Amino acid sequence: MQNTDVTIVGGGSAGLTLALLLARQNLRVVLVEKGPPPVETGTSPAYQRVSALNMASRYLFEHLGIWQPLLASAAAYTDMQVWEADSFARIGFSATEQQLEALGYICDNEHIRQLLHRQLQQCSNVSCYFDVAITQLKQGERDVMLQLDNSELILSRLLVGADGVNSFVRQHMQLPLTHWDYQHTAIVAKIRCTLPHQLTARQVFLADGPLALLPLPEPDVCSIVWSAETDQASRLLALDDNAFTQALCAASQAVLGPVELVSERQAFGLTMRYASCWQRGRVVLVADAAHSIHPLAGQGMNLGLMDVAALAQLIGAQHEAGDDIAATAMLRRYERWRKAEAQSMIVAMEAFKRGFGARPAPLKLLRGAGLVAVDKLPWLKHYLMAHALGLKGDLPALVKKPLPDTDTLACG
Repeated sequence: MQNTDVTIVGGGSAGLTLALLLARQNLRVVLVEKGPPPVETGTSPAYQRVSALNMASRYLFEHLGIWQPLLASAAAYTDMQVWEADSFARIGFSATEQQLEALGYICDNEHIRQLLHRQLQQCSNVSCYFDVAITQLKQGERDVMLQLDNSELILSRLLVGADGVNSFVRQHMQLPLTHWDYQHTAIVAKIRCTLPHQLTARQVFLADGPLALLPLPEPDVCSIVWSAETDQASRLLALDDNAFTQALCAASQAVLGPVELVSERQAFGLTMRYASCWQRGRVVLVADAAHSIHPLAGQGMNLGLMDVAALAQLIGAQHEAGDDIAATAMLRRYERWRKAEAQSMIVAMEAFKRGFGARPAPLKLLRGAGLVAVDKLPWLKHYLMAHALGLKGDLPALVKKPLPDTDTLACG
């Protein structure tokens, strides 16, 4: 039997980040993941699944000491162009306007996991169990017990569910879930373009969903996320590579010229999920286990990372004061804090999806006028981008500003 302070279920970016944050507060941490550990191959990232990290996530990773190696394989985009097909609606953003070096960073999801795992391996107060399943989860008044299929028994003062959209922890604890099908499927792939992307992230709103062209480190390679109504996505997936790239070029209005696929296409159904209760006793949810949103604004990873930074901050304060790190009042404070942020993002994403999905001509005219108006109001553009970049809002202290080069969190 192993006794620990915190057990984290889930070895994705959120779970690994939380484990590292807690380990560096001198807490004993166990991480349990049903899949294999991240494996560093020594080759360039595949960029099959990517995330757009904002400035708040960058500052968090700076504190954890993984930012520089991550930046070496990331694409920092300096501009963003958003427009609607067959409309005059268009808006642009630039890092220069925000007085920043970049608006965000396109990073390979698996590379993030690899770097976090590498840092965790330097922490003697962390035990990681990969390729294991949970056979029992029982909660008592003072601890939570996990039984693993390798016969390991773990007792912890707090258990965190960071195990994704189909969270075992959430289901086992019977935490109620609100969800609806966006009736969209996201098609993800890498493409090579005729024209250079010029470090510009582009998104066009089509009649049946948005298409994002995200710049990768090579000047003529992009990652696409094409979110289409499910029937249309099925038709696109059924096309051969040549027909698909022709459809892609037409949908993007050939903004980067003719393109070719340089990876296989992958498809992911899109569903909004929101747990109406994030905490029960000594169990709490974070990131995708608590919420998932439409990828049209690329904020899913950032939202989850802010969850774990907030929870780590509150747990750290309890630990430093000598109080219970699973105190109900503290966990409810975390829930209220991060629920408000998640709700705001869900509402915003639904408004975007429904707003741009509305097809009557008067609404299309209104959308166009609204985007043009925002584009010509610098103060409003700055306000909107500051929130999207993670520079405004009710943020954890750790992510509000960059740190001196030497001020990196270390394991205790």
